[in-house]
Amino acid sequence: MPAQPLATVLHDGAPPPRGLPIGDLCGFGRVGDDASITDLSLDRARGSLRASHPDRPLLALHLDGDVAWTAAYVPGTNVVETTGRATAGELRVVDFMPLAEGRPGQGDAVAAGRFVRIVSCTEGEVAFRLVCAAAADAQPALEARTMDGWYIACSRPMSFGGELAATHVRLTAGESMAFMLAAEPVDGGAGLIADALHGLGDSMHYWTWWSDRCRYKGEDFEARLREVLALKLCCVPGGGLMDDHPGTGGFVAAPLVACARAAARFLALGYRQECVDLLKYVQGGCDDVDQASWRSDDGFAQTLAHYVERYGDLGLPEGLRRALAAPNMPLQRAV
Repeated sequence: MPAQPLATVLHDGAPPPRGLPIGDLCGFGRVGDDASITDLSLDRARGSLRASHPDRPLLALHLDGDVAWTAAYVPGTNVVETTGRATAGELRVVDFMPLAEGRPGQGDAVAAGRFVRIVSCTEGEVAFRLVCAAAADAQPALEARTMDGWYIACSRPMSFGGELAATHVRLTAGESMAFMLAAEPVDGGAGLIADALHGLGDSMHYWTWWSDRCRYKGEDFEARLREVLALKLCCVPGGGLMDDHPGTGGFVAAPLVACARAAARFLALGYRQECVDLLKYVQGGCDDVDQASWRSDDGFAQTLAHYVERYGDLGLPEGLRRALAAPNMPLQRAV
């Protein structure tokens, strides 16, 4: 199957939501070009966190004067690094959702249920205000529980008021601060920076390990790897793909045809397990629907055939073995 833009796979040709996706295979978020966080879920099954002000981002970084922002992924990872260049100096903002490589019996990876931001001054001196649109009934503190039941923590004291949590920070070159949003209580203070850096190390290790499994050697390697890194964030073990809808506070299951196309993308780069998991999900979805209301899409059959050509059928689930004898699997609801 020829490669298609990621927007086609998940959004049927519509422009993808703005911002760079991050996640921990359980939660999901997007980082804006100006280091804002507009959409964040610590657990997609529970929906997105709600900002206390609908016209505010969930998290924002305010610097005085004109700031030139540049955002990009750390190569081979789903860690976003945003650089803000101001007159007096430069900031580096690192955003991620920490996870660690899975160990025997723990599955693919272990999610921490947190969003982490590390802000460092790389040049000069920079003053800024970090604002979280979270309502919390608390005195100035290093950590707090929000009215909605999630937790915030900072390495610098925060003030609360007007349904906002904020901290004013001045950093000189070489200094850093950390901020977390979490599903469970987190201790703030100076120790939070060490905790954040530990989580960053684990996350970088996992994503680089996952990227190193890629077996694609084409000239467009970086672009293809970036596409499947984004797809990996959307995968649900045993549940296909979850499609995020920023602003709606929820996630929906991606169409079966999109899952079949994503399986082909994973297979093309050598990610066998992700391919099989999605094909198995599509197979189960086809068994659960009224076959008369669906029309044929050959993506499933082609991808399954290509898999068997490359790896054989050893280890395939029984349902996929049966599907080898049915080349035209109905995947897409008739219109």
